Amino acid sequence: MRLVIVGGIAAGTKAASRARRVDAEAEIVVYQDEPEPSISECGLPYLLSGVVDERADLVARTPEQFAEKGVEVRVRHRVEKIDPENKWLSVRDLENEGAFEDGYDRLVIATGARAVLPPIPGADLEGVFELRFLTDADEVRAYMEARSPKRAAVVGGGYIGLEVAENLCRLGMEVSLIEGEDRVALAYGPEVAERVEERLKENGVSVYTGAKVEEFKGEGCVRGLRYGGGDLEADLVVVGVGIEPSVELAEEAGVELGETGAIRVDRHMRTNLADVWAAGDCVETVNLVSGKRAWVPLGDTANQMGRVAGTNAATGEDTLEFPGVLGTGIFEVFDLGVGKTGLSEDEARETGFETVSAAVETMDRAGYYPGAERVFLKLIADRSSGRLIGAESAGSGADKLTDVCATAIWGGLSYPDLINLDLAYAPPFGPALSPVIQAASVLSGEFDRARRGVRAIE
Repeated sequence: MRLVIVGGIAAGTKAASRARRVDAEAEIVVYQDEPEPSISECGLPYLLSGVVDERADLVARTPEQFAEKGVEVRVRHRVEKIDPENKWLSVRDLENEGAFEDGYDRLVIATGARAVLPPIPGADLEGVFELRFLTDADEVRAYMEARSPKRAAVVGGGYIGLEVAENLCRLGMEVSLIEGEDRVALAYGPEVAERVEERLKENGVSVYTGAKVEEFKGEGCVRGLRYGGGDLEADLVVVGVGIEPSVELAEEAGVELGETGAIRVDRHMRTNLADVWAAGDCVETVNLVSGKRAWVPLGDTANQMGRVAGTNAATGEDTLEFPGVLGTGIFEVFDLGVGKTGLSEDEARETGFETVSAAVETMDRAGYYPGAERVFLKLIADRSSGRLIGAESAGSGADKLTDVCATAIWGGLSYPDLINLDLAYAPPFGPALSPVIQAASVLSGEFDRARRGVRAIE
């Protein structure tokens, strides 16, 4: 059996590795546009600042290492066409500018996603960058070495933009962050977004929200930008306004796309085409809280999808399932951990939930223990059932709190369940009552008031 995988960043290489474990005899080939497969895209902002020492640290496995396991990874090869009826591919060798055809018995599409660069005048100026692949980081680093920029502008206040802003500050640059919406970290509620913006400003980042970039200015090389409120000087710009799924190859071959614009698959990662699976950032899934189709391009999700797709492509059967996601995510900005799982209040209302929420700001460990820091936690519950449907956290220990809440949502727990959780306690690790239990107790009070018809204090 010949298994071909198109795309080799996260989902594709995971699918290849899993398929090899399942079928020791299969012929497995991975085609990858970029020079390196199996890279950690999440580490790119930290490579810019030197927190990650070497670019090689972000490459989990080289083609030579894959070859030792019997997987052929062909980098700088672009699949330009898929013929599902005859099971062949048209492939271009980007290094030698040649083209050839290849065949497959089973196929996994893992073409990922690409950065979105808005049609802003001046976006083609030298010094204006996206940051999606390791090659993008190479270009930014080479530019910084050659030009020694002093002022940087980051366009976009999502995960990538926030992490890039922090890491450019680490290099001693004056950094401005411009976000077109009314707050940064838009996936979170205003309480968390305010804490993120405050932390940015405390560390010298100038933040401009509700500001659309109208033009990048300069002659040949960027020297600044114009936005809704005026002009900013900048000799380096990183645009991080979002990404979109790379689905053109699949769509042209007849693969069905879903309502999010990404590839539609079933729980076994099968597409509508025979012997064709798909996984990773090019694929949509189901949000397990809302029940709606969702596109959630995250590295851990891509790996989980790749495991399922690789297993099922190797067996040719519906061996494993990928159930869906909660949308759990986390990032750090200037040592402030920020985590989210499930739905925000806005997302819950848009989905049709009536919500009850409660928040606490407390200590991450016993208040008398040296090094204790504050942490914020918000719980969001379904008014009709009391079931936890979302949580947001900011501060020390946000990762632990987010994971506890994600597990609770996955298990269908309600706020009374959370009050009685048996969680680990010792002064160096947390307060006597976990912030989860504290927030659930406050949430219980909100439900009691609602039942008595007492309006909660806003």
